[in-house]
Amino acid sequence: MSKKPVFKKVLIANDRLDGLDLALPKAAMIEHYSGAAVEVLGVVYDTIAEEPDTILPAAERANLIEGLKAAERNGLKRLIAPYQDKVADISARVLWEKNPASGILSQLDGVDFLIKPISRHQALLDRLHAPLDWALTRSAPCPVLISKKAWPQPNLVLAALDAGDESHQTLNRAILDTAASMSRILGCDLQVVCAYPSLGQSVNDLQVAMDYDGIKADMRETRSRLIAALTRELEAPVSEVHLLEGHARDTIPALANEMNAVLTVLGTAARRGLSQLILGNTAEAIIGSLEGDLVTVREPGS
Repeated sequence: MSKKPVFKKVLIANDRLDGLDLALPKAAMIEHYSGAAVEVLGVVYDTIAEEPDTILPAAERANLIEGLKAAERNGLKRLIAPYQDKVADISARVLWEKNPASGILSQLDGVDFLIKPISRHQALLDRLHAPLDWALTRSAPCPVLISKKAWPQPNLVLAALDAGDESHQTLNRAILDTAASMSRILGCDLQVVCAYPSLGQSVNDLQVAMDYDGIKADMRETRSRLIAALTRELEAPVSEVHLLEGHARDTIPALANEMNAVLTVLGTAARRGLSQLILGNTAEAIIGSLEGDLVTVREPGS
């Protein structure tokens, strides 16, 4: 199988200019390796568009909106100017959209990789209103890089797998394939982390006779076997596998931060209804705990 990542188009998108300056050199690295086209999308909106004609005539309102879009467009042009001679195909445009998540998701046809500068939200708002980052990691059909800070000299890409049983292998394959691609782009080490349940949390007086050491050994062996099979299948250059006891939302960011991983890649799932508004999944819980960048991958066809 080919070892070279196939990225034809990378989209950098945000509802503000903040963070785009950190995202651009990352897109340039991907373009240098894969030859992908790079587009920067600025999503802008102002409630001035909702003013009635009796207060703000339509012609004046349209002129004001065009002025806001022009200001955003000029800001994007200034940001990409230093990359015009470095990236073969780079462009920028503005999207007028009240709902940034819907706007960005509507622009992902043909996009292989989405880079989104992390949003800064208050904790309470994060719990009550699923922020833009969460909406994109849930629903984007392509991998999403949540860009948090400039990439240092890269030393490690960490792939977080859920290898408890074979039913997760399709998603695990997508995670590991994306992580392997990013490690090749960055020219750095690739390692795997997988969490398994802590039995000590469920021990009681009636269970003391159970063979907990044996059960843990079986859980580790199952995960080790599935990860090894996946690594061979994808020819992924994995240098080390970490099997950690405990909750994924705790163990994965702890290891990633301890090892200074420049990227952590993990799977995410779409949510609907009340859970979408209140409950964050594992990927969302990890976003705020990681010091480095995060790439989320959805199961193909989900």
